[in-house]
Amino acid sequence: DKITGLTEFLSGTTDLSQGLCDTNVENLFVIQAGSVSPNPTALLQSKNFSTMLETLRKYFDYIVVDTPPVGVVIDAAIIMQKCDASILVTKAGETKRRDLQKAKEQLEQTGKSCLGVVLNKLDTSVEKYGSYGSYGNDRKKKK
Repeated sequence: DKITGLTEFLSGTTDLSQGLCDTNVENLFVIQAGSVSPNPTALLQSKNFSTMLETLRKYFDYIVVDTPPVGVVIDAAIIMQKCDASILVTKAGETKRRDLQKAKEQLEQTGKSCLGVVLNKLDTSVEKYGSYGSYGNDRKKKK
């Protein structure tokens, strides 16, 4: 089966309702990416993208748009201009502080509010400062 998604709707080959997928979470729907577009930037700048968001706002309280990383390609900036707010997602131990700062500045330049930061891929199994266990030289040395 060919997956119908965002690309097909934005290019005008299918209706939005055909790309809306139900999930096993109540009241949560997903629109998949669809086929690879030779020019995704043009699709995101099209009237169809704005129309899609306007239509979805009539039926849903929240619309979450997953974008490529800020600053990597222009697509994220185009999408952010059409959304109400953003959430910055960062990978623990991978994203450098200066890159986060640059992304934050880019988000602020949109004039839209940033709702917060999500730290993902955090290894919670590693015992670190502040966890239960020994602190400094608290352990008794074996003789």
